[in-house]
Amino acid sequence: MKILAIAPDKLPIPPIKGGSVEAVMHNFFTRMAKTEHVTLVSCTHPRLPKQSTSVNGKLKFMRFPYSNGSTYIRAAMKKLRGNKFDIIQVDNRPTFLPAIRRAFPRTPIVLSLHSLHFLSKLNRTHGNAMLRHANGVTCVVSSLANTFKARYPAHATKFKPVLLGVDTHKFTPRSQAYKLNIRKRYGLNQSYNLLFVGRIIPRKGLHTLVEAAALLRKQNKRIAIVAVGASWPGVKRETAYMSRVKRLAQRLHVPLRFTGYVSPSKIHEMYHLADIFVCPTQYKEGFACVNSEAMASGIPLVASARGGILEVVRHGRSGLLVKSYKSPSAFAQALTKIIGNPGMAKRLSIGGRARVVSRFGWANAVGRLKSYYRSKLRR
Repeated sequence: MKILAIAPDKLPIPPIKGGSVEAVMHNFFTRMAKTEHVTLVSCTHPRLPKQSTSVNGKLKFMRFPYSNGSTYIRAAMKKLRGNKFDIIQVDNRPTFLPAIRRAFPRTPIVLSLHSLHFLSKLNRTHGNAMLRHANGVTCVVSSLANTFKARYPAHATKFKPVLLGVDTHKFTPRSQAYKLNIRKRYGLNQSYNLLFVGRIIPRKGLHTLVEAAALLRKQNKRIAIVAVGASWPGVKRETAYMSRVKRLAQRLHVPLRFTGYVSPSKIHEMYHLADIFVCPTQYKEGFACVNSEAMASGIPLVASARGGILEVVRHGRSGLLVKSYKSPSAFAQALTKIIGNPGMAKRLSIGGRARVVSRFGWANAVGRLKSYYRSKLRR
């Protein structure tokens, strides 16, 4: 197959500035290019050329300037019009579909959605108009597909869950010596660390974790929080929300360490700062890659029972899920079960790793996407 993949317009691929969608696309299409020919479109960056190739020339990167979404996609289509592709995928940008369809009137187009946000923010009339240009819509979890089927019944048959993957070689259990070295580097070798990884924004729920940690510290003063991430990939500025969380932690006497943004090339190391990984999201997540990365790394996990997390984590077997996700005390109760029971921590660690290896390795994910593409080409 000859595949054209179009990334969102604000971050480059390879994901040198981070971005979960960009990381997913890079993982998918570098692997896809081992057997198929892929052209991958993203935005320009001073550290990257406008064009480059990889995977023995079978993966071609093309980068276009970003000033706004419409100029980005118009520039890409002007350059690519006239090329022959078997299938086109565009991620998280339903409003790009008309421009792509004008440039490629007969080529199957797949919209890939990673979250509720980009299609939900359109009113139904606008959303239906965009979806007319798509031959299919992949969603990173079933719950996302079901939500959109209900919202857009005229296009219900187009929505299909195609679950993502995780690099089980990069994200893998490590020795105690490795963990101790990482913890010493950050001065975190004396504390019992609850790890948060993600954007530092209200809907990700770091404030809920701080309040839960305050409850835990009544019994265990070693409890501390390590927060890995920034408000947006690569941003160093402290936001009003970060300041609010810091003040909350100080008032509740909870040790809170912000590492700031960590590049994709280093992020796998950060999971080994954790005694427990916590995903206290207040949002109906899609695949929420951080959970599968923690599980692959052999870290016991506590997460909100929301959205796609329910499809990735099996409660009591590969992690603990918190139904009352707004409640700090509910998180504290779940965390206490692991803190006070090393046997459970070990079982969840082993169970999480086993689930990811069997279900969510990248080879499985790429196979699912290729199978979906072929189903579109047969029509």
